[in-house]
Amino acid sequence: MSTEKKSFSRRKFLQRGAIVLGGSVVASYLGCSPMRRFTAQKVESMDLPASISSLKPDFWFEILADNTILLKSPKIEMGQGVWTGLAMMAAEELEVSLDKIKVEHANTSSGLIDNVNTGGSSSTSSLYEPVREVAATMREMLKAVAAKQWNVDISAVKTENGTLSSGGKKATYSEIAASTKEWDEPKTPTLKPKSAFKIIGKEVKRVDLKPKVMGTAKYTLDSELPDMLYAVLVKSPYLDATIKSVDSNEATKSSGVVKIVREGNLLAVVAKSFYAADSAAKKVIVEWNTPNKTQQADLIKLVTVGNGKEANIQKKGSAKSILEDNKTEVFRQEYRTPMATHAQMEVNGAIAHVEANKVLIITGSQGPSQVRDLVAKAIDVKKDNIDVHTPLLGGGFGRKAAPGLAAEAAIISKLVGKPIKVYNSRQHEFQNGVYRPNTHHVLQAKMTKDGTIEAITHDQATPDMYVRNMVGEIGLKLLGSDFLSAGHGASLMYNVPNKSVSVWNTDVPIPISIWRAVGMFPNTFAIESFINELAHKVEKDAIDFRLDMLSDKDDKIIERSRKVLETLIEKSGWKTPKADGVGRGIAIGNDRKSIAAAAIEVEIKEGKIKVKKVTNVLDMGQIINPEGIKAQIEGCVMMGISATLYEELTVKDGQIEQAYFSQYPLATLADVPEIQSFLLEGDDVPYGVGEPPLAPIAPAIVGAVLDLTGKALRSLPLRLS
Repeated sequence: MSTEKKSFSRRKFLQRGAIVLGGSVVASYLGCSPMRRFTAQKVESMDLPASISSLKPDFWFEILADNTILLKSPKIEMGQGVWTGLAMMAAEELEVSLDKIKVEHANTSSGLIDNVNTGGSSSTSSLYEPVREVAATMREMLKAVAAKQWNVDISAVKTENGTLSSGGKKATYSEIAASTKEWDEPKTPTLKPKSAFKIIGKEVKRVDLKPKVMGTAKYTLDSELPDMLYAVLVKSPYLDATIKSVDSNEATKSSGVVKIVREGNLLAVVAKSFYAADSAAKKVIVEWNTPNKTQQADLIKLVTVGNGKEANIQKKGSAKSILEDNKTEVFRQEYRTPMATHAQMEVNGAIAHVEANKVLIITGSQGPSQVRDLVAKAIDVKKDNIDVHTPLLGGGFGRKAAPGLAAEAAIISKLVGKPIKVYNSRQHEFQNGVYRPNTHHVLQAKMTKDGTIEAITHDQATPDMYVRNMVGEIGLKLLGSDFLSAGHGASLMYNVPNKSVSVWNTDVPIPISIWRAVGMFPNTFAIESFINELAHKVEKDAIDFRLDMLSDKDDKIIERSRKVLETLIEKSGWKTPKADGVGRGIAIGNDRKSIAAAAIEVEIKEGKIKVKKVTNVLDMGQIINPEGIKAQIEGCVMMGISATLYEELTVKDGQIEQAYFSQYPLATLADVPEIQSFLLEGDDVPYGVGEPPLAPIAPAIVGAVLDLTGKALRSLPLRLS
């Protein structure tokens, strides 16, 4: 299908509530406290916009000869079900059944480029109207051609399941597309109202289910190129290490070795098979310069409230002055979360083929356009000459939004003159990756005689997660701290007359990046654990205590939050008597307009915390695929349990201590509780699903332990002694 005649520059592109941080001038403007607070609150509540390079229908869709439609997705499928959601939205407006939509990732050379990565639980929500508009536009283009060929008014042309008809005339989409080279641009079509939906909101199976079940789905490690060689990187397990000397004599003699590549600190063995490269790499003797001698105690000391630069992101009333008044008692507690790694199932890998005037990259990445830019810089090639192909991802969680191995693969391919495949070992993933930072939180509150909160403050210390990448070093200094990602969720959602929130930014000698739910995970853990402790202190029901502070009927988020908690009371049996030996806990979080709450039951078995039951209520606005949403919730529950009870990354002498799963325990099948999930539609547009349900899990578990034992646990992973 071609759009040679006219372009589609008039296509709408929604950016609901977008704030663009484009440089130091904007950052400087936001450097003052009122603007910081405004920006922080705006980011807290907004659903992230999309930034796709084109909304031309022929960039997105290809009508195939069998009358199926290929959707080229700019968002990456990494297990979260985004392909299915986009296919449902497209099928709805194209008037075809879901089985007629095939999906693959758009290559960067296709002209369909996503400039903001796949992340932030924003894929479906940010493309909800744009994808439907593009699909509806294509439908109207097909109708216009059919009307012209049949000499009828376009209003007389009907569409049904990939077929156009008018009176006795009939043709498939593929027949019309094959007969046409030039297309007229229609006005932006009116989208279907919710009442007319046939597919959106229905429970459907994932479009990528069959290939994954049958083992035919392709990931980076499944991909091959003709005449391809394999490279194994020789990496130091120490942070910031540089090569002092190399002895590769024995490795060079090994069977199958083609070349030992050394380019600065890039050291790799290239061979005819992975086994040959890996065997030879073990024979390379390297002496490392190891200037980074960081200890675990250093990180904890650095990331402590009061260190670094403070940015106040929320202020109402006079919380700090009220807390400084010595007439009444201040309830003060501290909370900490540890460093963690992503531990995704699929390790990072890449294939690169660098030729004279073109470069092919195959890699599983959450940001193909960023991969293209990184490779262009690494080997000094124009971006337009680089084509990035993205297979399916075996888990991302933010790790594959950070640089992978594409640049290294491209450098080696350029030096060797052959296609190169390289991928990390599990040890490389643990010791040469990027990590969720440790955090520290101080919360203080004063209560009135009737047990309500008069004033509350939250001070959070964290390293930058992502802002430096967005606005640069100068921008981060002017902003004061990373309140956009690491500080996300630090604000207090409750109607308290006096409240104040500050984020303290501290640089650490560890490579830091985003981890699923970014700041929402540690911040919700600290805030909601504190709220549970306050409710326990004044002997109030934990949900009723929250409902008393969610009383602004003019605030839609507050009203939706109340509905979520009221539903949770009903669905979890919160008011019914507990079984002996069982504790109950509650927590709620607001992640960019998605409201997620969980009620959790725990018991103590053989001195260990056992999560027995999790009841989730999620209001994510418009429901696209209920089955997909519930699968995401269940994934969040298990990742939350794992992070709460087990996961911790530590450093000693400048080295990440954990190198294998045996040293980094995760939740297993034995940890799976009974999980039930209930969905609410508190709005007529969709919001994020992939991360919000993770936020309440840790504090709800902590609240349940407090309920059962009377003991407040304030550091993750949880330890009873």
